[in-house]
Amino acid sequence: MGFSSGEVEGEATITNISTAGCRAESDINMAEGLDVQVILQLPDQSPPVKVERASVRWVSGRAFGLNFILFFPSERARLRTFIDKIK
Repeated sequence: MGFSSGEVEGEATITNISTAGCRAESDINMAEGLDVQVILQLPDQSPPVKVERASVRWVSGRAFGLNFILFFPSERARLRTFIDKIK
């Protein structure tokens, strides 16, 4: 997953995901309350799913939680389809 804001950008590995948010780990220091744009490169999916705005809800070491706030219904539907396949 790639993420960016006016303050920070980088890559992270997703360890848990739903259509409402995800848990990820990164070498980039994240801060609670930071809003970022997220690009989710899902296996066997092209192009990537784009989340226009996500907010960092918690940080613990390298791990952090994101709440997906704004993304297009079509992008949310693609993410839901992917999650349903991996259950």
